[in-house]
Amino acid sequence: MADDEAQPPSADASADAALSLPEPFIEAMVTHAQQDEPNECCGIIGRFPDGRLKLFRATNAEASPYRFNIGTQELLYLYNAIEGAGGDMLVIYHSHTMSEARPSPTDLNIARMHKGPNLWPYWVLVSLAEETPAVRVWRIDDDGDGEVVAAEVRLNAGDTPDGSECVRLATSERAGKASVEEVAL
Repeated sequence: MADDEAQPPSADASADAALSLPEPFIEAMVTHAQQDEPNECCGIIGRFPDGRLKLFRATNAEASPYRFNIGTQELLYLYNAIEGAGGDMLVIYHSHTMSEARPSPTDLNIARMHKGPNLWPYWVLVSLAEETPAVRVWRIDDDGDGEVVAAEVRLNAGDTPDGSECVRLATSERAGKASVEEVAL
């Protein structure tokens, strides 16, 4: 594999030189950020055992320009849809509407709350602070001394694996119960 080719995520985050995502996924994240402006957008990219990827465009339950929060029903749906199919959360993405595409202290605290036994997902941030949106990728991890730190990794536009898709989550109330479904983008 060439040095500039994306390495698959490994157990050692420092070994990750780059994240390769399909160009349509990168475009979908930028479009999501632009459509949700002035509020932050958010979503997840799941990776499945057969190699396909799925971008889930979530709803920011905060509806805020300063923070994001995937609502309980959508988050539960995401865990079931991804982990229930043997997949993992490859990427957590969201936008910054007024600041650079760098994890904020709030982002680092959110990452700390999601620490688990597996390697943390990549964080993709889309900044709308400048005329041209900026997209940057970060690995957020524990530094071993209890501090959460972010290290930038390169983003490569790669091929779209067979069966990959982008969807929007739609939450509705039916008979007094919340229901989440996928709508193709």
